[in-house]
Amino acid sequence: MSFREDLEKTIRYAMRNGLKETYYAAGERLRQRRSTPYVYETPSPEILEKQRKDAKQWTDGPLFSILVPSYLPNPVFLKEMLDSVAAQTYPRWELILADASEAVRITGRSSLLSRTEVQAENYEEEVRPEAEQILNDLGDDRFHYVHLPANGGISANTNAAAAHAAGDYIALLDYDDLLTPDALYEAAAAIRLSSPEILYSDEDKCDETAQHFFEPNRKPDFNEEYFLSNNYICHLLVMKRELFLALQLRSKYDGAQDYDLLLRAPKSYIAHIPKVLYHWRTHAASTAGNPGSKDYAYEAGKAALEEHLAACGIRAKVTHSRHRGFYDIQYLPDLFSARGEVGVIGGKVLDRKGRIVGGMMDEKGNVAFEGLHAMESGPMHRADTRQTAVAVDARCMEIRPELKPLYQEIFGAAYEDHIMQGGEQLRSRSIEFCHRARLMGYRTVFEPTMTKTVQQ
Repeated sequence: MSFREDLEKTIRYAMRNGLKETYYAAGERLRQRRSTPYVYETPSPEILEKQRKDAKQWTDGPLFSILVPSYLPNPVFLKEMLDSVAAQTYPRWELILADASEAVRITGRSSLLSRTEVQAENYEEEVRPEAEQILNDLGDDRFHYVHLPANGGISANTNAAAAHAAGDYIALLDYDDLLTPDALYEAAAAIRLSSPEILYSDEDKCDETAQHFFEPNRKPDFNEEYFLSNNYICHLLVMKRELFLALQLRSKYDGAQDYDLLLRAPKSYIAHIPKVLYHWRTHAASTAGNPGSKDYAYEAGKAALEEHLAACGIRAKVTHSRHRGFYDIQYLPDLFSARGEVGVIGGKVLDRKGRIVGGMMDEKGNVAFEGLHAMESGPMHRADTRQTAVAVDARCMEIRPELKPLYQEIFGAAYEDHIMQGGEQLRSRSIEFCHRARLMGYRTVFEPTMTKTVQQ
């Protein structure tokens, strides 16, 4: 990102959130840039060759149908995307390009030489869309071109591509983005292992030249509360074909059509591949390169989330977070009343300088975002976003009344006494309490707006 783009982004942030929040956001971003720079490393030729050999021996490997909608695509970006698919180490795929670009009709006069005279005749010729020519020039029958009579938008065009899909799984790919060479191999390996209905991978961004990679998105395994705040799944998204065809994309949510799709999808088994398998190209017209250019996408995501909550019978108000593409849900009257499965809510435990010293923890007791200031948002804004937690610190915890007896049993004190002394024993008991609550069918939720300052 150039200095000018960075400055413009900072000004927009300050206009939305004020100078104090901008100060902490700018400081956090500066520290991130000073840290070890991100480098995407393509798997070595030896690894890629081994993947090719392994894939040839998989008799149960799935067929992927890669759906790519397009309308007047940039030919350079399109060709590079197609090349990235052709380079896959896993061979069982088809790509369906649903192109709504108009054919060009050329009219004029043609000179035909006939023995001793030249006759001029009117002629008319229709030239195929450029995308079709690029696809055909590759000479690979796994690439399929579908010409659409009109541009129906990204959802309608993708659905049109899906109608021609023969694969076991659908993979969604934008025409100007890139797959890593091992993307489909890793997806196939995950499917052979456990046959998930939906799977997704980590991703990063690349510049217009596709030579420089940055901002890796290291995603968590499926986290429903975090997903209700942001479509962090995004790319690479793979779904069973039958499920995709049953749900379809909906045009009224164009810009956030994949978020709407996943909100409506069953979430019984979603697999996460913790590897960067997708390069999201940034350029002037893309959301990745200029988030402000597609505010409609964030409005569409908000509307999809509102509809989903209403369909679930949950009374809530959805607003935009201070981070673009993220949402805050205000439950009516509160989270416990609106969501019967939520049993524990925990926030951030802060020292006197406002630094995080406790709060959301993993099963080993490691504190998430430890050392961050309370106003900093952390990687992918996770420190500032509600999410499902393994455990939270009892010093900043609210519980459902039904769990008060369990609290008394584990902590040896009534919940109303509000334990404030930290230490390893409190940490282990907090983890045990959340674990026992989970066995009883209750979820633990990290709520970043909850804070408790301790003397430490």
